[in-house]
Amino acid sequence: MAHDLNEEMDRQVPLMDEIDAKVDKAASDLKNTNVRLKDTVNQLRSSRNFCIDTILLCIIIGIAAYLCNVLKN
Repeated sequence: MAHDLNEEMDRQVPLMDEIDAKVDKAASDLKNTNVRLKDTVNQLRSSRNFCIDTILLCIIIGIAAYLCNVLKN
């Protein structure tokens, strides 16, 4: 019985090694994808912040112009 178990283990070790290699490759690919995704999100966030800043600046200028007109009258 021990001999049969040893033979079964000998057959399964290469399969486990193959699975381990595939898991390592998938983890590496996932890490690379996460880095690229983080870069993409940072680029989108910076351009969105620029748009928001521009809109807020226009609103502040509009409020300042309105207050100037009200205070002059």
